[in-house]
Formats: sequence, C-alpha cells, structure tokens
Amino acid sequence: MRSDIPFRGEWFQAGPDTEVTVLSDGSFRISTSPHGGGLELLAGSVSGTVWYEYEFISAEIFHECHDVLVLLFSFYDQEGRVITYHLGILPGARTVICLPLKYLNGEQLFLPRYPGTMQTVLRGDAQVDRTRIVRFSVSTIPSVTERSAVIEGLCLSLSEPDFKYAHDPYVDELGQLKGRDWPGKTADAAALTAKLQEERQLAKADVIRGNELSRYGGWRGLRFRATGFFRTEFDGTNWWFADPEGYALFSAGMDCTGPSSPMAVAGMEHLLPQLPEQEGRYREAWSREGREFSFGIANLITAFGGQWRTAWTEITDYRLRQWGFNTIGNWSDGGFIRDSELPYVYPLTGFPSTEQCIFRDFPDVFSPEYERNAAVFAEQLLPLQEERRMVGYFMRNEPHWAFVDSLNLTELMLKSTVRYASKEKFIEWLGEKYRSVGQLNTAWGSCYSSLEELYTPETAEISAAREEDYRQFNRLMIRRYVELPARLCKQADPNHLNLGMRYAWVGSADVLEGCEWFDVFSLNCYQFAPDREEIERISRRLGKPVMIGEYHFGAADSGMLAYGIRAVSTQEERGRAYRYYVEQAAAIPELIGVHYFQWNDQPVLGRFDGENYQIGVVDVCSMPYEPFVRAAEEAHNNMYKVRTGIIPPYNVSPAEIPKTGF
Repeated sequence: MRSDIPFRGEWFQAGPDTEVTVLSDGSFRISTSPHGGGLELLAGSVSGTVWYEYEFISAEIFHECHDVLVLLFSFYDQEGRVITYHLGILPGARTVICLPLKYLNGEQLFLPRYPGTMQTVLRGDAQVDRTRIVRFSVSTIPSVTERSAVIEGLCLSLSEPDFKYAHDPYVDELGQLKGRDWPGKTADAAALTAKLQEERQLAKADVIRGNELSRYGGWRGLRFRATGFFRTEFDGTNWWFADPEGYALFSAGMDCTGPSSPMAVAGMEHLLPQLPEQEGRYREAWSREGREFSFGIANLITAFGGQWRTAWTEITDYRLRQWGFNTIGNWSDGGFIRDSELPYVYPLTGFPSTEQCIFRDFPDVFSPEYERNAAVFAEQLLPLQEERRMVGYFMRNEPHWAFVDSLNLTELMLKSTVRYASKEKFIEWLGEKYRSVGQLNTAWGSCYSSLEELYTPETAEISAAREEDYRQFNRLMIRRYVELPARLCKQADPNHLNLGMRYAWVGSADVLEGCEWFDVFSLNCYQFAPDREEIERISRRLGKPVMIGEYHFGAADSGMLAYGIRAVSTQEERGRAYRYYVEQAAAIPELIGVHYFQWNDQPVLGRFDGENYQIGVVDVCSMPYEPFVRAAEEAHNNMYKVRTGIIPPYNVSPAEIPKTGF
C-alpha cells in the first residue's frame, strides 16, 4: 500500500502579498495581506500521476484571526480549467480538513461536511482532468486585516484522516459565541426570559395598524380588477402583484420565518457545551433523529415552557407587521403560515429528476422518466388550489448546474458513456437537420461513418458549426427542463402564480429558455442593489415581471464569525444597506418584490452544511438587531412613495467590507 505524500513548506512559492514560513516540525505558516494572497506548489515537486493515484488531500489548520478563515485549494489542468475548494475554518480551533479529489469531476457543488469544518463549496469550471493536473495552490480571500494560519501535515493520502479533537466548548448555554462581548449580547437565561415575556405582552396588546393595507397586505393606494387570487398587473409604468381584492402589492418578504436555524451536532460535539437530553423538556429543540439541535427553540422553551410555539408566533407576527414586512417568504414555518394572516409564497419540493443526470442536477430531460416525475411533482399543488393567501409557488431554488457560466451541457452529455434519451434526441435532431452523415461531416469537419458513432465518447476539435449545434441543442434541453414541469404545474393549479426557479444568477442567455412559462421570473441577487439593467433585459425578453428571492447583509460587530455574501462593519450600516436595497428595488418598474434571507442568524457552529452567517433579523436569543429593523421599517414606509414617483429612493450606498462567505 502506498504511503502518504507530505507537502513540505519549501515546495511552495509565495505569491504577491504572501509570506510562507517553514516551521521546525515540518509544518508551515501562510501569512497574507488584507488583499488576500496564496502559495503555489513548485513545478516538479510531485509526479503528475499522484493526483489520480491518491484520493484525498488532508491537513490540520490552526489560526487566530478575528473571524472564519476561508481557504481556497485550487487545481488546474493542462486545458486551463480550474476547480477550487472553498473551505471555512473557525478561529482558535484546531481543525482537520479533508478534500476528496473525486469531486474534481465537478458533479458536486456543496460538499459533505467533515467534523470540525464549516461549509465547503466547489467553484470554477464544469470539471478538471485529474490525470492532467499541472498546478496546485492554497490561498485566502480578502479580509479587513492580515491573515495568518499554520498548516500542519498537508499531504496526499489514500484514506480519510482521523478526526480526533479535545473537548473545548465554543458557545455558551444560549448558543452564543464564548469569549467575546458585543452590544446586544444576552447576559443569561433570566435576561432572555424577561425580555421575551415583555415583548409577548406587547404583541398581545397590539391592535394591527395599517388601514392603508388590505386584508391581504395590498396597498390601498392603487387598485386593479379583483380576481380572488394573486396575479400580476402592468399599469403602463410599473409591474405589480395584485392581491385577491385587486390592491397593488410590492412584496417585501422574509425568508425562513421560523423559530430557529438548527445547528448540526454531528462532528461538532467537541465544541458544544452539554446539551439537554433528547427526551424531556427540551425534546422539541432536537430534530433529524438527534443530528440537529436548535439553541433558538431551546431558548424559547426556557422563556415560555410548553407555550413556546404560541408565544413565538405571536411575537413574530407582531414584529413582521410592526416592521412592515408584507409577505412570508420561502422555507417558512408551516404552522406560522397557518396562524398568520400575512400572504405567503410556497416552495415546491422534489423537482423532477432522472436516475442518470447529465451534469449535477440537470436531468435527462427527454427521458420518459422526466415527464413521469414532472407529472408527480405538479400534483403537490392540487390541495392548494383554493388558497387565497398564497401568492404563488417556486418550482425550485438555485439549480446547481447553472452555477457554471455558459455551461455546454451537450458537450458534457456526448463525453459520457451513458446512452441518455437526450443524447438519442440530439442525434435524431442532427439527422433531421443534416439529412445524411456526409453533410454532417462536411459541416463539422468530422469523419463519422454513421451517426451511431456519436454514442461513443471522444475528444475532438470542435468546429464552429459543431459548437453552434451544441448551443442550439443546449437551448432545447434547457427549454424542456423548464417548460415541461411548468406546464404541468399550471394545469394542476391555474389559480396561483408560477414564481420560477430562483436562479443564483443568469450566467448566459440560454438560462432564460422556456422561462416565459413562468408568471414571474425569480433570481437571487446578492448585491448592494438590484441590477436594474439585467432586470430590464430579462423582463423585456420574457414579457414578465421579475422578483428577487434572496439577498442579505451581515455585520462584523455582533458576535458572529462570518458575515455572509455581502458584509458591512456595523449593524447601523447594515440597516442602511437594507434600506438602500429595498428603496432602489422599488424604483425599478419591472421588479415586483424582494425577499430577504433570512429571519434568524445561522448557528455559530453552522447549520447542516456548515454555513454560519450573521444575516438574521434576530439572533439566537430571538432578539432583534434594532438598528437593522428601524431602517427596514423606514424602507417599507417609503417603498410605495418611491414606486409611484412621489419621493426618490434612498441613495446612500453602504460601505462594504470583505465578506467571510463561502
């Protein structure tokens, strides 16, 4: 059996803004400037065969930075393609990392989580060739300060490393980070109980304000024809949602409105205080057969005992209305949706797939299996047909295949040995287009004796004509991917709006194929303001309005160690960022809603996949970030005035700091 191959510090060359220090025990320290930096393995340090002869890269990492350290491990092949593992590591906690090299095939976006680590995400090209790796580097992303980390035992191995950790609790009994103080930190269980019980009394005494709003949250300042269900309307200037009574609605929604963001327990036991028993008073804080624990629910149980859910519902409904949120967003608690009177959106589950996918989660769309599964998928709408408060449904969220810009699905399909139904459809399509293999050869510059040879994977030069045929068939596949389930969903439920698939971004125009079947095109937009030009372009092409399903901002001053995809320094600045985003959104005629992600902070030690962002409206103790909610309330008070041109949108762009996102 082959032994591990250790990577010595002197085998690496430091890039700009980077120093490498070789330590006496064979480990080495990487130090980078706030701009980020990295090290690259010197050519010839290892044989080119090791990248496919070995299965893992592992190491132990330790750093004492102020927040999560995101390390990037990048692999480049001879074709110039690159895939990078983005890996988060907690400060002050020795962490064993493991990178399975099999994922260089690009088929996974979010990787399985190893003990002690935070989220691991794959970025880059569709795949790299493990047999032709020519470069390997380790780097950091930009930060507000310099970075320094000790890397010990970095090596290639045939098996996963041992994950042996000493018990050293990282969070307190309320789920807050230990060893730091910050404004708004809850002192103890008694302070938590007193504050939440006081707010419950306020919620019970509240008389719902807002005569300017309809029973469905619509704005009484503008009314269209009533149809009994939510729909879209264009008034000649702006697109709108129209509520069941016909009142205009610009949807300011809140995603994941629930009592907590559960924490993964498995693999993080060494960093946890003693947790309550899974049976007994705190049993409802446990989920997934003991694999997850919610400090948020445990804190509510501490404050309210067996009445915790009723109390949380009363407080949360009161807060949403007081602060001006008018829609319950995606992935929200079903009980809360039932007990509230606010309108809501609905996430469908189980988007149709096939046993053999072409790339990541892109199915074999011309397979009868896809059509059968799409029909079953649509049936979940049947019980919802008469739901008046339901604005509409999202078919799915952030297709993973679309994270690779300008993805050539047809080329990937032809490189596979699988005889996909979509491959058969492509060859049939070529036969209809070219009429003979000779004409195909003339166009492609190929020398096939029959079209059957296309079933055999090959590596060939791609002529301009072949590339164009690939592009055309890509569009046909994407259209089928969207159109088939969308059509079946509309047949199952003609009353509600199809709100689309919440693409992470639109990496090419091909992604829009078939999207005219949506009533609203949705995307997630993690910027400081929506992209007006992109939204105008999408709406103009599809003839549909657009909504944003996710955006967020995190701040660095509140006892969390990662600040999300867009970050600022303080909660005050975070509030201004929210106001800027919402009022800028309200001024875009084609945009009809923005939904914030998410209600709760994520756990300090990470949710199921290790993501641990300070992005919540409330913290783990259900305490609101007051500067943030005050600014949100102001934005919501202004948004209809902005939309109708009475006042200009808030125009002070927030001051961004480097993110600690994955």
